[in-house]
Amino acid sequence: MNQTYQTKNENKLFKAVLIGGLAGALISLLDRGTRQSIKEGSKRTGEVLREVKNNPSYYSNKVKQTVEDAGDLMKEVQDDINTLSKKFSGLKDSSVEALNIVKETQKDIKEIGSRVVEAGEELTKDHNDQITH
Repeated sequence: MNQTYQTKNENKLFKAVLIGGLAGALISLLDRGTRQSIKEGSKRTGEVLREVKNNPSYYSNKVKQTVEDAGDLMKEVQDDINTLSKKFSGLKDSSVEALNIVKETQKDIKEIGSRVVEAGEELTKDHNDQITH
């Protein structure tokens, strides 16, 4: 019973929407500009349909070519995305590698600095020893 009631309400809603749409369309046709626009649009649609009917292979080929072009474009975009992804991955790897090199260089510089200090101390010590002797 509930399902029957729901179906009746849906039918009423559909009918009301359809009647409202038709009423709105009829009222809009009272305007001369709207009528003219519909007339011109219908004319253009008729011309296009006649053209397609008279040259179906031309339009079929045109649609096929458009689909192929779109497919090729999508392939190119996918290739570009893959290339960028590889570049970013390489950049990440390079950045990590560069950071490791900087850390190693930093250690080397500290060692060199320590050696320079030691050498300076040795020179100073040797120089002081020569002066005192």
